[in-house]
Amino acid sequence: MPHTRRHTPPLRCEAQGDPEYTLISTGLLAELLECPKAASGTPSLPPLHNRYFALRHGQSEANVEGVISSLPSVGTTKHGLTPLGRIQARRAATSLIDAVGREHLDNLYFYASDFTRAWQTAEETLAGVANLMQFENALLCDVDGCRQDDAAASEVPKCLSRGVKRTELLRERWFGELDGTKLVNYNKVWPRDLVSAKHTNCGVESVESVATRVREFVLETEARHKGCSIVLVSHADTLQISQCYVAGVDCRTFSQYRFQNAEVRKLEQTAESLPKPIPLSYL
Repeated sequence: MPHTRRHTPPLRCEAQGDPEYTLISTGLLAELLECPKAASGTPSLPPLHNRYFALRHGQSEANVEGVISSLPSVGTTKHGLTPLGRIQARRAATSLIDAVGREHLDNLYFYASDFTRAWQTAEETLAGVANLMQFENALLCDVDGCRQDDAAASEVPKCLSRGVKRTELLRERWFGELDGTKLVNYNKVWPRDLVSAKHTNCGVESVESVATRVREFVLETEARHKGCSIVLVSHADTLQISQCYVAGVDCRTFSQYRFQNAEVRKLEQTAESLPKPIPLSYL
């Protein structure tokens, strides 16, 4: 009797209960999801002349509500930071200063997604940097015995007067039919992302599309600045795809490098710069 292969229907977008997980190969995952394998076709970046740092937004109202918020007309007007999110963004200033280095703060530039939760994070972190540097300068002035009205006592890096530049290129990934639904529905997208950087299941923006707009942002920034430190304030998927793309690593693996709220990471053009992966698993 010939062997009959059992057909496994593809996953749909209808609401389902929370799925259970186990680790399987991407080959089997592609078969189960009926999703052809496809790597990103976004061209790699040339050697970069600036340093890049990623900062994810602090806790947002959408995080607390437990909903996916990717629609620009909503994300740019609602779902700002919670009080905890503002505190997280302020605290991120310390991590950012340590990552960038105090000697590089004069050439620091903030670019943020135009979604409310992102640019609010950028502004809070920038204000946090200002407060820390003013405090440190005042302490140094006390140690050196200078007068409090000396310029050195109030001097802060030039970056603090530049403010935050907003850009659509760093927006949240669009989640199509899943926008406005429960966070658990990310699980209908990320497993397919491991297989295909081109899929748009449920109407989502593809991984390749996100990588392409990140490339556009970086190339524009490279043309505008040289020898500067650039902070990208954005969203989890966008930053994780950015980190893989800049590092020259397969962007389909981005979900293994999760950003926490208000986490700071340096983006480097080496695979070794990535944190230890935590594999996404799916049943």
